[in-house]
Amino acid sequence: MGKRHNHLYEIDLMRAFIMMSVLSVHTTSFFNTMNLGMSPGFLVLGALITSLHYTREAFMFMTGLVLLFTYYQRPFHMLTFLRKRFLLIIVPYLVFNALYLLFEGLYAYGFEWNVRWMLRVYGLSLITGNQFFMYYIVVSIQLYLVFPLLLYGLRRFARWHLHIFVASFLVQIGLMAFNKFVLMELNPSSLPHLLGILDTYRDRFILTYQFWFIAGGIMACHYEGVLSFANRHKRALRLSLIVGLCVLWAHYFFDRLVVHESETLSELVLQPIMIPYALLATLNMWYAGVQWAKRRSLVHWRPFSRFVEVAAAASFGIFLIQPFPLRYMAEAILFFRRVGIPLWIHYSLLPLCILFVYFSGMVAAHYVGKVPILSYVVGRKAERMDYK
Repeated sequence: MGKRHNHLYEIDLMRAFIMMSVLSVHTTSFFNTMNLGMSPGFLVLGALITSLHYTREAFMFMTGLVLLFTYYQRPFHMLTFLRKRFLLIIVPYLVFNALYLLFEGLYAYGFEWNVRWMLRVYGLSLITGNQFFMYYIVVSIQLYLVFPLLLYGLRRFARWHLHIFVASFLVQIGLMAFNKFVLMELNPSSLPHLLGILDTYRDRFILTYQFWFIAGGIMACHYEGVLSFANRHKRALRLSLIVGLCVLWAHYFFDRLVVHESETLSELVLQPIMIPYALLATLNMWYAGVQWAKRRSLVHWRPFSRFVEVAAAASFGIFLIQPFPLRYMAEAILFFRRVGIPLWIHYSLLPLCILFVYFSGMVAAHYVGKVPILSYVVGRKAERMDYK
């Protein structure tokens, strides 16, 4: 098989801005906890949060795309693949689980916690991925383990990619409907032990996200064809996102105001409507990256391109570091609320808080990523970065 040499610069823009959307969700969610339930402000922020909930699926789609683009037309050596991938994901998983526990232990308990408590909770955290947003790493570890099977299947059944895509999409719709309308109402303790465990941790089980890895992988196999199609239908692609966003918001308000669903169910990431919407949002983000990639070397685009390259390289580190600036941001906002700032100032702080969390994490991850050996903590292998 031939080997692809070209770098997908469009993925850099996706990494940078999908991560900004992730932090927007987490920051906005905190702001919304201070609003009265069902107030206009609460519902508006709830709708905004729902529309940003494409990020989890987008990252998994992107992971499938990058892995298949890299390996579909080149020799694949499983041990080399696993050694390379696991080194850049297991080290951060081990280190940041410990850092989170140290931070939370000191923050919540002062110096009253002890080593025995730390080791017990640390072991549970490694097994379950229950610290902050570690579910994503748990799912990624599972993907790396089954990736050889996914690669083999897409190579073996190359003629049936469209059928596989459609079948996977329909299965995903069924899984998300089952999750929202059945599993969300179940008490895991009422189920047999194994099923109870699967129910409890379904948000970090690879089958829950099977469509996104498969869809990204299939797009990688037919990348030039998909790109050509997008270039011919770019207006339709953008219009479909606008329509999808309107439908999503209508769905959210219908759930809240007519069906009287809880905020948890209405905002749910793992529900049927998020599948077509997240796919449209992800494809539009990808195509925005394609448009930027054509211009990234132009003189007047270079400052923005520099930002994209740095943010993309630091994106995994931002993801790992975010609990720390989120905590301090929350404390600052609570202080401002206690001293009685006007509501308009409270809301005007939201974009500033998003930027604070994003750029503080980016700067920290960027410079840690430049230090040999230490760079593995943020999932990078230190190397000199040149941007032209």
